[in-house]
Amino acid sequence: MGWPQERQSARSLFVQLLLTFFLFLSVLTNSAAQDEQLNYRLPNNTYPLRYNIELTTHIHDNTIGDDRFRFEGKVTIQLKTAGDADTDNVTLNYRRINITRVKLWYNDQDGWENILLDDELSFTLDSTREFLTVHSPKPLNGTYFLEIKYNGTLREDNGGFYRSSYSESDGNVQWLATTQFSPTDARHVFPCYDEPGIRAPIALRVIHGKSYSVLSNTIPIDVRESILAGMSITTFPDTPKMPSYLLGIIVSDFKEVSLPNFTAQSAFIRATALNAPVADFILEAGFKILQYLEEFLETPYILPKLYHVAIPDFSPGAMENYGLITYKEENFMFDPDTSPMKQKKKIASIVGHEIGHHYFGNYVSPAWWSYLWMKEGFARFFEYTAAQIAFPELTIGKMYTVDKTHNVFQLDALGSTRPMTFYVNSQVEISNIFDDIAYDKGGAVLLMLYHAFGKEPFRQAMVNFLHVNALQAGTPEKFAQSMQQTMFSSIPPTDPPFNALSLLKSWTEQAGYPILHVSRSDDNCSLRIEQERFLLKSTDASNATSTWIIPYNFATETQPNFDDTTATGWIVDKYHVINPTADHSWTCDSWIVFNKQQTGYYRVNYDDELWLLIVKALVQNGTIIHESNRAQLIDDALNIARAGKLAYAIPLQLLRYLSKENDYLPWAALDRNLVVLDNLMRGTDSYDDWHKYCSEFIEPSYVEMGMVTQPQDTLTQRMTREIVINWACKVGSEACINSTRLMVAEIAGNPTKDAEPDLREAIYCNGLRYSAAAVFDSIWRKMQQSQDQLYRSELIRSLGCAENAKLIAKYLQSTIDTDNSTYFNQERERVFIAVFRNSLLGLEMAMNFLRENSDRVNELYNKGNFGGRAINSIIRTMAQQITSKAMQTKFQTLTAELHEKGFLRESDMLQALEYSSENLKWIEEKSVQITAWLDEQYRPTTNALPSTTVTTNQTPPPVTTTSTVASPSSTTVTTYSYVSTSSNATVPTTSAVYTFSASENVTTSSTVFVNLTTTSMPEADNLHSNHAARANMCDCFFMLFGMFALVAYHRFETLVL
Repeated sequence: MGWPQERQSARSLFVQLLLTFFLFLSVLTNSAAQDEQLNYRLPNNTYPLRYNIELTTHIHDNTIGDDRFRFEGKVTIQLKTAGDADTDNVTLNYRRINITRVKLWYNDQDGWENILLDDELSFTLDSTREFLTVHSPKPLNGTYFLEIKYNGTLREDNGGFYRSSYSESDGNVQWLATTQFSPTDARHVFPCYDEPGIRAPIALRVIHGKSYSVLSNTIPIDVRESILAGMSITTFPDTPKMPSYLLGIIVSDFKEVSLPNFTAQSAFIRATALNAPVADFILEAGFKILQYLEEFLETPYILPKLYHVAIPDFSPGAMENYGLITYKEENFMFDPDTSPMKQKKKIASIVGHEIGHHYFGNYVSPAWWSYLWMKEGFARFFEYTAAQIAFPELTIGKMYTVDKTHNVFQLDALGSTRPMTFYVNSQVEISNIFDDIAYDKGGAVLLMLYHAFGKEPFRQAMVNFLHVNALQAGTPEKFAQSMQQTMFSSIPPTDPPFNALSLLKSWTEQAGYPILHVSRSDDNCSLRIEQERFLLKSTDASNATSTWIIPYNFATETQPNFDDTTATGWIVDKYHVINPTADHSWTCDSWIVFNKQQTGYYRVNYDDELWLLIVKALVQNGTIIHESNRAQLIDDALNIARAGKLAYAIPLQLLRYLSKENDYLPWAALDRNLVVLDNLMRGTDSYDDWHKYCSEFIEPSYVEMGMVTQPQDTLTQRMTREIVINWACKVGSEACINSTRLMVAEIAGNPTKDAEPDLREAIYCNGLRYSAAAVFDSIWRKMQQSQDQLYRSELIRSLGCAENAKLIAKYLQSTIDTDNSTYFNQERERVFIAVFRNSLLGLEMAMNFLRENSDRVNELYNKGNFGGRAINSIIRTMAQQITSKAMQTKFQTLTAELHEKGFLRESDMLQALEYSSENLKWIEEKSVQITAWLDEQYRPTTNALPSTTVTTNQTPPPVTTTSTVASPSSTTVTTYSYVSTSSNATVPTTSAVYTFSASENVTTSSTVFVNLTTTSMPEADNLHSNHAARANMCDCFFMLFGMFALVAYHRFETLVL
């Protein structure tokens, strides 16, 4: 069912009023909630000394129907009261389990004494806060034993103790039971103190089917036959003292893989996936990275073995259960014959992340989830640094900026972003902070400190922190103490001075990040620096008063040393001045690039003269500027322009140098930004010109790189080629479109053929875009028949590129068809997202489909979405694709209906509508800059009035610009101006012919210099109305055509373009 056209306007008005009401109501509700907020934290009156768990599972039994998904449990907790005061209760966490018996006793010199014996009035349950409170008839003070019996059901949402499945080669479905306890789901398998700062050893015994085996954090000490028919008992020794969320349990028929040289680690995977040595690389990565981290952190791994396990249905990328790392299958397997080389990068990075957690998170855990960055930020840090050491040929270490920093810069530039340290209370709040701020920003800030202070001082701080807080809970204050002891001896005096804690807090307790505005003084060439909070939306700027303690460094044209990334100095106030010195010198006309290798977590904007000197350097010899900084310049320029702090003319000129760029990082930076800009520009009338412009620097690289991977190609060469091919096709390269279409048609006609792994997704996506139904169906069958989840994911995304309504409809319908479905649970949502992200047709059809099938989508997609919030994540992603008012109206209606049904949270609805509204606002206010610039490039106009031609052969000096930010009611346009030596003649023009009025006294002997200016104009057709040195439009103009202007224009283009 579509949207009734005749009712759209009224409905849109209603939806807007409804949203306003929701926003008002949410403010009132939030205020009331803050006044009477429930405390979800456990009371600190008792704490655990040891857990002993016994579980019975039936997942192996295919004769008992759904009863195979039940489990029974008993936990015995040795606990102690806190402090000297008495208490009369013990409070634990529980979730979705039935408590059947509670027993409390103690053991002293006189023997055992029971305090509670299965009294149903002895405990109470608070389902909102998930508290199980045991009430004692007498005061408690000392050490006690609490036994709780319970039962539950394996969940379907990939959380807690849950069920997963896979199909065997004969089509039979095989089930397994597995766990995902982080952050607050250990309480689903046993009542416990389910907080990250509360640690205790855990012993485990599992009763299970004989045909299955059990994996947990430690090596089993006993496996024996049970008195129950067909059952075995597997017993595990105590784990290290650890938080409850780090326990892992897997009951399955998985097969073990090990390598002769890496016997201390093993991999487990379903047998149907073992048709190649797919686990060899992850074992190699695990061995190398663990060996490196033990040495680097001077801390041995404390368990006897490390397991790596691939789970068919798994929501996170991986999970760091102590000694038992679980993975999404597509992040686990590498087939040397069929996997792209970038799969090695993914696996090595994830292994670095998870083993990094075994130190930061497992060995020392955060005291509370508010400090989530203390485990996730460090894990991100090791994700790149440890993987770089293990596999230097993959050059993973240099990719953090384009993979993570540029990613989190988008979220952290919103006024609604949060600081790294952020207090959370409820389970929902805890789940919500597992975001890019904790992971990507956390890692970026730590990397900044690592480079600013030097690698060895920072390493010593980490070692000290681990040793002092071993098997305990950590806080930022404790890490700052380690920093102060090991890192601050090398800091030169600053005014005002700062210490480790104030430095750390300036980054962890303030939301957002800074931008440095760099300008050069005219008198002594000193650099003037101003810091402010960077915000993409100008409406958020009113509260942007934060300042940070910022380490800075820079390279110059005279001293282009980008290798030393330690801090040259520190900016501690809003304003800062840097004067040339013998060690750091520059001239008044040389380029300067701040933030070497973009190791600092901030953006840099320059005055227009400095920007254009950088552009000139990139055009003349781009490699003199470090590859990471070339990526930084692209990302900074485009986003600063998007924020209205820089005229788009500068980044648009800058991007043209890419026609000679061969390195990966700049192309990766461009790729991320083009995804956003291309989507926004398709909502304008200049979309064709936009693609014409992009093809100017993409097509030469496409021709040079070709469409065939060479055996000697490095990882970065392969990844660059993939980006270039994808964009060449997207912007309309006929050679690219025809080649990919022919390749896919040939593959479809021969089931034994396939696209080469490193280019597979680019070829399939673009080749399927306008393919015939038979070709589409053939590739779809390839996906359905494959057991390789990485391969399946690539084809799922590629099939979503089709722009055929019948094929899209069939593809979407398959996600809610459970008859003969071959999808893994998490794949249904991926199909849907692939459709709406790839075309306007797909977006509209996906919106219609969701509206008509929301109940079924909510039911089936949630099975593969951790926490059961598939529609919420879909809507947030979909919002970024909205680029027209008509589509916004439909989107508003859709979100309102989903919210009314309870499928979409109010906060997600409001955030999504904010995103989509911002898109429309950018198109209305900012796209005109790009449109005007494109018009100047591809539609130059000339004045038909009488004119005189001016020519020159003199080389102009460096070109400068002046930027003016347009108000919402104005249009910012770029004009090229020439100043005559005989008068200040400033005339906007964009062609090779430049026009001057007779009153400006320009003759053939005049010397003309180039001055690129940006002027804010109320309307584009009033281009000349407000220019300071311009004669009245009614004056008589003389057009001067000839070689003088042509030569001047040619030299201007050489300098600037």
